[in-house]
Amino acid sequence: MSESNESLSALRMMPWARESVDQAERVLIEAVLDGGWTWEQLGAEYGGRSKQAMQQHYKRRGGQRTWSRRTGSADVEAVRDAITRLLLNFRATDEALTRTMRDASWNEKDPDTEARRRRSWVERLNDSMDSLHDFINNRMGKVPRWEGHEVPADLVDEVEAGTAKALERLRQHRDEVDATIAELLRRQAGLSR
Repeated sequence: MSESNESLSALRMMPWARESVDQAERVLIEAVLDGGWTWEQLGAEYGGRSKQAMQQHYKRRGGQRTWSRRTGSADVEAVRDAITRLLLNFRATDEALTRTMRDASWNEKDPDTEARRRRSWVERLNDSMDSLHDFINNRMGKVPRWEGHEVPADLVDEVEAGTAKALERLRQHRDEVDATIAELLRRQAGLSR
């Protein structure tokens, strides 16, 4: 695939990525306002904007909710939750763009050339490591974390499912590493005189 075609494929993803970021920003703004902040407080923290500028910013991102005048401070848990969702959304967007580019590149590749590339143990191992890295960064972030040795009862199912997926993915990578080691040992034995 030519570089301009890859750029065009990435450019086609931008409206979706922009909407994902706008949605995440709306969620975060709404969480802060739900927590008791005023438009004035939020605007001051969010780039020194006025109340009106902050409201317009929210509406330009598709926000439709309204809040009555109130005082108080934001609920820290609600803000943390919104930030976590925002980060997960960024990860999902990054993963989607990466996969789209990989898929777009794959669709343009010559199958014979790709088969020759995959004969190289270096390429197979790199592909496996890239896939494992992608899995850890984009999927394991959704598995709940906990302090201490005991998992809270309300997280057991999620942690169990996440752990099973992680073990399966690690086994796949281990199998590729084991196959690479076996191949290199065969090659090394063939070099012995």
